[in-house]
Amino acid sequence: MRTDVGSAGSYIIRGGVEGRERLRVMAGVLAPMARTLLERLPVRPGERCWDVGSGGGDVTRMIAEMVGPTGRVLGTDIDPAKVALARAESVAYPQVEYRVLDIQGQEPGETFDIAHVRFLLSHLTEPGVAVAAIGRAVRPGGVLAVADVDFGVPVCCPDLPAYRAFCELYVRTGRHHGADPLIGPRLPLLLHAAGFTDIRIQIDQPAEPDPAIKLVHVLTLESIADAALDAGLVSAAEMAAMLADLRAAVDDSSMVLAAPRIVQAWARKPR
Repeated sequence: MRTDVGSAGSYIIRGGVEGRERLRVMAGVLAPMARTLLERLPVRPGERCWDVGSGGGDVTRMIAEMVGPTGRVLGTDIDPAKVALARAESVAYPQVEYRVLDIQGQEPGETFDIAHVRFLLSHLTEPGVAVAAIGRAVRPGGVLAVADVDFGVPVCCPDLPAYRAFCELYVRTGRHHGADPLIGPRLPLLLHAAGFTDIRIQIDQPAEPDPAIKLVHVLTLESIADAALDAGLVSAAEMAAMLADLRAAVDDSSMVLAAPRIVQAWARKPR
């Protein structure tokens, strides 16, 4: 059964414990990229930071290490199960607080030096409204950083039709629910529309035979399976065949399946 996450029911990936395990694998793959972004902002000791859509808290704890014991980090997510898991995994970080919060209708009621949003906007029906809401919680002179995907640039070698079919299905499923799995290149415009300046952008697409990267694709397809099947976008037989081919690719050291193109953009709120 699918767990809809988001007030508009546009989040197509399963939540709960199963969703947390997928995020754990993905966080390990993307940890170097995340740390590089946080260092570029930069996140400094003693700062107050907000990790929006914090999931299992992997990036939240990375931020906590950078702000140190004199700083504070708020992690928010709409999924109560993930928030509970994040709290349990963050007991060694007293500077971290987690809350259940839906950015499509709620705000934290405080301001921050830095707000960070990763892989959330592509699931929302009104990402511009969300960016504006997050921006209101950034203090003048503070920084808002957003990172999200562009599933429209599948890269694999040798060619694997199941991988291309998976990317296409992900896009179709997201769009069916009113979301935008190609949102990455739009991020600078969203920051500009929210009144932020000094906009910077970095584009990456991790691609190597690393089994962990390929496993993320398997876990993601498993996580959107119910949403895609419920929408009639794929048959059960087609889904099973895609999963079988992607699972086989995980153990094939000759197969390279790139992650989606990832766009990171960050900007400053005028004083």
